Amino acid sequence: MSLRELAREASDRRGRKLTPGEARRLRRRGYDAERELVERLRRAGLKAIRIPVSSPSRAPLPDVFATKGDVMMAFEVKARRRKAYFKKAQVEKLFRFLEMHEAYGRRYAVLAAKFPRVGWFFKVVEESGDYSIQPGEGYTLSELVNACVRGWSRGRRT
Repeated sequence: MSLRELAREASDRRGRKLTPGEARRLRRRGYDAERELVERLRRAGLKAIRIPVSSPSRAPLPDVFATKGDVMMAFEVKARRRKAYFKKAQVEKLFRFLEMHEAYGRRYAVLAAKFPRVGWFFKVVEESGDYSIQPGEGYTLSELVNACVRGWSRGRRT
């Protein structure tokens, strides 16, 4: 999808159409957040990579995925100011991607949201559906990595 098409289809909260420059800025913010997440995951001791997809795709590809030992995490990443929304179709792509990598004993679909001046928050989902993350809701990166690599406690899957 071109920037012009994205700008024609996208609108802000007030219902007005976004200009191509505004659409480009929003897309850039997402790319920057994905790259930052990869760097943070690597510093946390995981092998991580960003999958650059130039336009929305039906292929089951996450924005970022990371591995350590027998653990694989597939991430859908959003950079928002207030609340990050994840549509069911985006979440389903994470699960389809993880199904293809059955060699990993523990696979997690993770929603990641970056909020300016607040930081990163993560939610591990176990079924497809529509989800949202608000600032302060979910796991921090260190909590997520510790839980996924060391295993979930209190009845969560390991």
